Amino acid sequence: MDIPKQSRTDRYESFYREFDSPLMQKIRRETFGEDIGLQSWGSAQEMRADLARLNVSSSSRIVDLGCGPCGPLTFILATVGCRGTGIELSPSALRAGQARARSLGVESLLSLQEGDLNESLPFAARSFDAAVSIDVVIHLRDRAKFFRDVANILHPGGRFLFTDAGVVTGAVSNEDVRKRSARGYSQFVPPGWNERLLKSAGFRVLETEDRTQSVLRYATQRLAAVQKYRAELERVSEGFDFELEQAFLNTAAELSRSQSVSRIMYLAQTDAAP
Repeated sequence: MDIPKQSRTDRYESFYREFDSPLMQKIRRETFGEDIGLQSWGSAQEMRADLARLNVSSSSRIVDLGCGPCGPLTFILATVGCRGTGIELSPSALRAGQARARSLGVESLLSLQEGDLNESLPFAARSFDAAVSIDVVIHLRDRAKFFRDVANILHPGGRFLFTDAGVVTGAVSNEDVRKRSARGYSQFVPPGWNERLLKSAGFRVLETEDRTQSVLRYATQRLAAVQKYRAELERVSEGFDFELEQAFLNTAAELSRSQSVSRIMYLAQTDAAP
């Protein structure tokens, strides 16, 4: 059954409202070590490596599709000095992103827009030099359309880097899928699926990289932090469900350990103008 947009918005809001509280910052530091405002499976180390792949400079324009509280995007702006745009469903996440940009001194470089990636992207053709989307495509209902939209908003030769933490590379049960989808709609795909859709959308795949170990590492470390601060989380966080979070993180870790579900990075490029 399709979940109404308002229901999805409410679910994200309850999470992002407390995103930059001292408690959540403490949990992120114990999960990732270096806290750059990420809540997915990535890291600051990954972002530094990916900046070179994106081939951006201070004159570039970059868009983060499903930017959340703008951790990766503000990290890029602070590192490169380029201009960036973020689009995200949650107003609370966007407010957290604006605050993060102010704290890093890059507020003038950042523009934010509320929007649902399951709908058409609200940007003009050839608006950006590069695009990123970190662990978001797993939650989209029509990634073929999404890839076409991304190709349309990039300049010729523009690069698109994204991660998909839902590539099925082994045996997965219906119970695994249920627990792994606890944070919302999730679409799992076979190996080669994203590559075929990217090619159909007009992209050339430049590189893929298996980053499954990051899910195992950060799911395990986040679970330890959540267990450590469980009482405080249940006291201050609206709607926090420890049993649900524990099942989600345990399942994500086990599926990664068994290599049943993989997290893959894709770097693709639109065709350059003749």
